[in-house]
Amino acid sequence: MTTSPADALWSLSGRAPLTVFESICFNLFLIVIAVHILIFAYDLFKSDRFVVKGKHVYLTGGSVGLGRGVAIELAKKGAHVTIVARKKAPLEETVELMKKNALNPETQKFAYVCADLTDKTQASRALDEACAPFDGQAPEVIMTCAGMALPKLFVDYEPEDFERNMQLNYFGTLYTIHDGVKRMVRDGVKGKVVLVSSTMGMVAFAGYGAYTPTKYALTGLAETLRNELLLYGISTHIYYPGTMFTPGYETENLTKPQITREIEGKEGLTPEVAAKGMLKGLSKGYYAVTTDFDTKFLRATKKGVTPYSNVILEFWLNAIGPFATAQVRWEFDTKVKNFAKKMAKETRTDTKKDD
Repeated sequence: MTTSPADALWSLSGRAPLTVFESICFNLFLIVIAVHILIFAYDLFKSDRFVVKGKHVYLTGGSVGLGRGVAIELAKKGAHVTIVARKKAPLEETVELMKKNALNPETQKFAYVCADLTDKTQASRALDEACAPFDGQAPEVIMTCAGMALPKLFVDYEPEDFERNMQLNYFGTLYTIHDGVKRMVRDGVKGKVVLVSSTMGMVAFAGYGAYTPTKYALTGLAETLRNELLLYGISTHIYYPGTMFTPGYETENLTKPQITREIEGKEGLTPEVAAKGMLKGLSKGYYAVTTDFDTKFLRATKKGVTPYSNVILEFWLNAIGPFATAQVRWEFDTKVKNFAKKMAKETRTDTKKDD
């Protein structure tokens, strides 16, 4: 009679032989463990899927924050990089930093273009200028890091605030990608498109009524392009960073409501760490890249029909998702309700003072 691996392994313990049912269960357990190990090993050792050495990367929002961090990391990897933003001085600073960190300073090309990417004419002109040194050929990689947040309570926003957020975060990305992809298709470039969303592209809470919809919009755009651009051999990716301690973060804190601060917490990443994590995820070929556990969890529970990044981790996170998300929702709602009581108490106190 043939002995199963489970029975052979169990016999080493010196305990009573397994029943047929126990043997089947133990064999299934060993198979699951083996599959987990194989998937983990494949993810750990698979080849680099984001080789940019000698390729032209077009990067919006490359003057400060995450964009600057990504630009420097790309320079280290040997890419030719063109960065785009509105202000000249920080763009020049980033170019100098890229030159200092370049893999091959003598051969790599670094340039910048000043443009307002919320204007589709300027977005197209910026691509024209960026492609000119490469005989007009489309970039192999297009990355969009430009964005902004203006947190306020919903009733404190002006209509123009919603328009401003959508214009930069969504249309500023859309105009660049739309024009850039058309150039890729025209030139037969089987490149990559990388969008930057946010944890707020998967979860929403008080204070981000103008920001969150723009990041959800980018999630929808990326999922559409991931499927459609397979027609042309172009791969699409999206990065979901959590809180980053950037100049933009300092600016948004000027208007951030107290309840938003309480829900959001104080944890975050530097743009340099986020940039390295983003490129690490791209090198593994992930469609959706995350660099903190909370966002990984949200990604696992809201991935829809998009590809897995880490099959094992996302499987187990998704299994506990209904329970964990209920807890998170309860925490968010409780903080808002408690804050409402605090606001009501302060209002009563102010009224008494006026009397």
